[in-house]
Amino acid sequence: MKFTKRLAMYLLIAVAVAAATLLSSCGQQADAGVIMREAKTDAEEMKSCSVSTTSSLKFTANGQQHSFQSSSKIDYHSSPFAMKSVQTSHSDGENSSSESYTVPENGTTDFYCRTSSGWQKTDAKDLDPSPFSQISIMQMLNQIQDQKYVRKAEVDSQKVHKIELHLKNEILRSTVENIVTASGMGENSKTIVQALLDSAPDIYGYCYINAGSGHLVRLELDAADEVNHIFQNIDGSTVKVKVSECQICGDFSKMDNAPAVILPDEAKSASATQAKG
Repeated sequence: MKFTKRLAMYLLIAVAVAAATLLSSCGQQADAGVIMREAKTDAEEMKSCSVSTTSSLKFTANGQQHSFQSSSKIDYHSSPFAMKSVQTSHSDGENSSSESYTVPENGTTDFYCRTSSGWQKTDAKDLDPSPFSQISIMQMLNQIQDQKYVRKAEVDSQKVHKIELHLKNEILRSTVENIVTASGMGENSKTIVQALLDSAPDIYGYCYINAGSGHLVRLELDAADEVNHIFQNIDGSTVKVKVSECQICGDFSKMDNAPAVILPDEAKSASATQAKG
């Protein structure tokens, strides 16, 4: 009888411990800081990747509509460094496109670019080959003030960690510069861009990281409200700006398995130009 009671007591304790452990594990949330540090290290050490990026900025200045849109597709290889980049842009009605290749040749690195007059070649041996220098959307990872775990999600059939990024106002510098230039707001001031950035509210973006591999999947920022706030709080300005769209999104794929970068035959006879610097 005593043995039976003792066994029952042990079973109750075991059940209680198991339940407490289960509740504890269910209440635990993934550490966003650890996930982001590991993802950044993984990105720094990756062998290759493909990246598709889109950006859009739309605003009115004193009633005049302005629109800037761009897209790019990149195939990047770290060692030996090689990269293909195809870009298109639409800036206030003017359309442009470019295609470039950075490839290793004869112990050095050369940059080939297709222009309206044909292919041109430039010595690129001093170019920083790191992914953070060559893939512009990745600069978002260098502008993080803090991060917060949101939830597990799914992107392009991949199970991912969704992380909220609290970003530094520097992330909006090129956007503010574009608006200041297009609106004519900065004609008599050399400090207006920094002053506007200093007035920015908190800025948040999102990072999506593959839950299994730890690879980057997507970086995105929708800052229309934040940029609009900046330009709605200018004392004494005669230019009235209203921002309706400000978005950037970069999708990462083919991590460590990007297509080879192959220089087109027509580029091999490119005329050489002197690198600026």
